[in-house]
Amino acid sequence: SDTLTAGGSGPTVSFRIEAYDIAHLSGKETVGVMTVIENGQLAKSEYRKFKIKRGDGAHDIANLREIVTRRLAHTEWSLPQLIVTDGNEVQKGTVEEIVKSAKLLIPVVAVTKDERHKARSIVGDTKLVANHRQSILLANSEAHRFAIGYHRKLRAKIFKN
Repeated sequence: SDTLTAGGSGPTVSFRIEAYDIAHLSGKETVGVMTVIENGQLAKSEYRKFKIKRGDGAHDIANLREIVTRRLAHTEWSLPQLIVTDGNEVQKGTVEEIVKSAKLLIPVVAVTKDERHKARSIVGDTKLVANHRQSILLANSEAHRFAIGYHRKLRAKIFKN
């Protein structure tokens, strides 16, 4: 039977998805964010904000590289079973390269948007995409919302000064 042994609640099977997005206005006040979906639910306490440290804020691939590298340096944070990024094969390949250089095996998918910023397709492992489509799209739209909100907050601070 599936009884748990004393001393703990046993292994909790959790599927964690992390999504990343970048926001800037012509390269100014560039920010990156990470949002988390655990078992299909928003895990807002796990969200993280990153101020981009590089100079040229309009370079999205370099910004994505920076935030994912900085995130993976946080070994105290739970690792995801799937990473979601905006974009296409280029963004997907960039994140895969970072994950591989961190000696991790985490699949990556990219959500490609149309001109109205609506999800058009998801690039990545077709089985993973089929099994987690709703969570992938939720994570991606939540990352976009969170990035825009954080960016607006920073911009408002600048205009007050």
